[in-house]
Amino acid sequence: MLEPILQITDLKTHFRDSRTGADIRACDGVTLHLNPGEIVGLVGESGCGKSTLGRTIVGLERARSGSIMFKGQDVLALKGREGAATRREIQYIFQDPLSSLSPRQTVGEALNEALIINGEGNSAARRARTLELLEEVSLPSQLVDRYAREMSGGQRQRVCIARALAADPKVLVCDEPVSSLDVSIRAQIMNLFLKLRDDMGMACLLIAHDLSIVRLAAQRVYVMYLGQIMEEGQSASLYRKPAHPYTQALLSAVPLTNPDEEQSRRRILLRGEVPSPINPPSGCRFRTRCPAKQSECETMPPLMPFEPGHGARCHFTGKVDIVANAAVP
Repeated sequence: MLEPILQITDLKTHFRDSRTGADIRACDGVTLHLNPGEIVGLVGESGCGKSTLGRTIVGLERARSGSIMFKGQDVLALKGREGAATRREIQYIFQDPLSSLSPRQTVGEALNEALIINGEGNSAARRARTLELLEEVSLPSQLVDRYAREMSGGQRQRVCIARALAADPKVLVCDEPVSSLDVSIRAQIMNLFLKLRDDMGMACLLIAHDLSIVRLAAQRVYVMYLGQIMEEGQSASLYRKPAHPYTQALLSAVPLTNPDEEQSRRRILLRGEVPSPINPPSGCRFRTRCPAKQSECETMPPLMPFEPGHGARCHFTGKVDIVANAAVP
């Protein structure tokens, strides 16, 4: 069995509400792992804590408690140069490529700066490595003198990926990396992540709210709701038979390519708003919106096994099918 390259255990990232002084529990006890050379999806509604988790992993947010083990070392305990060197091996891809690239730098200057930060040799070596990085992300060398405003969204995102690769990372944390791109370009970027996995053995945490995008690349999937993991499992198993009512509702909203199936399918329309992370519900976090809630849901359910490598945080894991009982809208 592979030793995880990244192991996150009971991670909590809370923020202080400036108005009330209360804790905003953005991540509230998250446990997940990535194996070497594996793409793992992290999905859920906006505001569920996905991006906060990703930013905490790379040090952009401070964890309150828990651990982030990377190659056997707790990243949260590392300081100074050792901490900086370790964090360089975990790189972050932002959602909006245009805002994450300087309008005053050409592609070559942006990549050269990243190589300087990561200790690459002289200018000639950096120039050669810049051209290699462009080739690795399938961009022509002619773009080296272009500015971000002169490129398409897909090209900008490839530049951002190339900049991350300048650090020779072992893990990429990708925060909605295709949500700002045209539909026709999204599959190309997802194929690039698959290529990086196959060619370099790179692990990737793919954060997204679009389950159809995650399905293209992820081998395993975690489903997050209100700061906690609700379901986890192999992608094929989770998409074939989701065990948690929340996952069932999310998948019921994914469009189908067959128009007849799309017209007759059953959807789950969740009622009510997502509760506040300042005062989340007791027991199961999803119970205030769950169509299948029962009295047992007032106590916190553990992660219940469903199939090998597949489990859900639900007292009735695998025993409830809210889609089958839904009306066709």
